[in-house]
Amino acid sequence: MTPYLLAIGANLCFGTASIAFSDYARRFSATWVNQLKVSIAFIGFLLTFLAFESFIPLPPAGHAYLLASGFVGLFFGDFFLFRSLAELGPSRTLVLYTFEPLLVGVYGYVFLHQGLSPFQILAVLCMIACVLTFMLERNRQTGSFGIRTFAFAFLGVFLDAVGVMLSRQAYEQDAGLGPFQVNLTRAIGALAGFLFMSPKFPWLLVQDLNKMAPRGRWTALGACVMGTFVSLSLYLSALKTAHVATLTAISITSPVWVSLIEHARAREWPNRYLWTAFALFLCGFILMQVPSSS
Repeated sequence: MTPYLLAIGANLCFGTASIAFSDYARRFSATWVNQLKVSIAFIGFLLTFLAFESFIPLPPAGHAYLLASGFVGLFFGDFFLFRSLAELGPSRTLVLYTFEPLLVGVYGYVFLHQGLSPFQILAVLCMIACVLTFMLERNRQTGSFGIRTFAFAFLGVFLDAVGVMLSRQAYEQDAGLGPFQVNLTRAIGALAGFLFMSPKFPWLLVQDLNKMAPRGRWTALGACVMGTFVSLSLYLSALKTAHVATLTAISITSPVWVSLIEHARAREWPNRYLWTAFALFLCGFILMQVPSSS
């Protein structure tokens, strides 16, 4: 259970931070939020790596997997995530990310020889049904599917899944890898992309932060710490030993949590769609805990 509890904690942290991410992505841009997020992650993981972990030498392929994971998942994938957060809002964006088990599950089956038991397949189906329930609610409220924006969100899902697969491949090179070294290397891969795109971006970020009111500045920095450093630390610790398809299925906790926050802020009682989504999530989570007969 420990890896999955860590994954739930990671998703709750990221879900809470995504509310602030969506506000700042509208105010500035998706690229600006992503640059700030990765920069804070790099500083946090560098300090914690130096304090708590020893460097684990990897073959060149292992370092390449991690750098590529950061470049693909954190640089490209999160750009589309923040673009979607700004246009769709956190709830609808995060529910799309629960389709990731389909992609990562195929990876686990093909490359890691992780089979899917009938109960795990039913659990993933419950998670997908939960997503569809949320989407039905949102589309009935807005009257529009927003195909282009949803396409951006699904592209972010795909790239994020590729990043997860590459990170797991690095663990296959050496199971002793610590989460801080993994995340630090991934952050370096993402920072390389930002520096190539705009070498002056760190200075521009500092200028923008200095212009902000103290409350807004600390909110942005706090969201980045929670949504990257804390969330990724918990998630990569879980990824090290967890069944990858089951692990990513738990990502449904993010949209459920964010929807609760949004209803609380609006002072509205959850509707029948939300209660249905909760019931489907509970069924899926219970099914994930049924031991395999093998």
